[in-house]
Amino acid sequence: MIEVIGPWNRANHTRTLEAMFRLRHQVFVEEMGWQLPLAKDGLEIDQFDTARTIYLVCRGDDGDIAGSMRLIPSVLPHLLGDVFPGLCNGPVPRGPAIFESSRSCVSRRVRETDRRGTVWGALSCGMIEYAMLRELDFITAVMDRRMVGMAQAADWHLNVLGPEIEMGGIGVVGVTMPIDEIALQTVRRQRGVPDPVLSLRFTDAAIAA
Repeated sequence: MIEVIGPWNRANHTRTLEAMFRLRHQVFVEEMGWQLPLAKDGLEIDQFDTARTIYLVCRGDDGDIAGSMRLIPSVLPHLLGDVFPGLCNGPVPRGPAIFESSRSCVSRRVRETDRRGTVWGALSCGMIEYAMLRELDFITAVMDRRMVGMAQAADWHLNVLGPEIEMGGIGVVGVTMPIDEIALQTVRRQRGVPDPVLSLRFTDAAIAA
């Protein structure tokens, strides 16, 4: 299952959040070599990790965090809108029914054994399930151009918002990701995730707003 941590329950998950920030440091700073000035003491936390940020956390069979993702309401400061607005040919998509996904990561240990990308798929399914609970129109993201091509080839029709730029030798673009049953079934089929993954249910949607 994918744990959902947000303003309504984050006080009960301080240890989980610390472990997640440590995983992000391991992936983005230690492995990928990103220069992130706010990362320190083995924790990767930036200006977009606020009291209103939503986190999706996937645990392995051993209970350790296997991967995570964050979701930010686009009406708040976020990566695409405040750091990379030039990735959009027009205005940055903003609104109460639009969230941004960022800082998606999977631990190296899991990546070495999870050849099909099931953990990544579970996080993506969790993102779509959560967005459907919240009745969002779509999710935005700053994404590796190669991943966009892979998603489109697998019939998940991400929309590129504007020009590609290079970061660390990798081409990145701004995208919108559709939120509907077709998108959910596409990711489930692609990554081998047959069942719903979200710990949050429709009866909890009101407190998750």
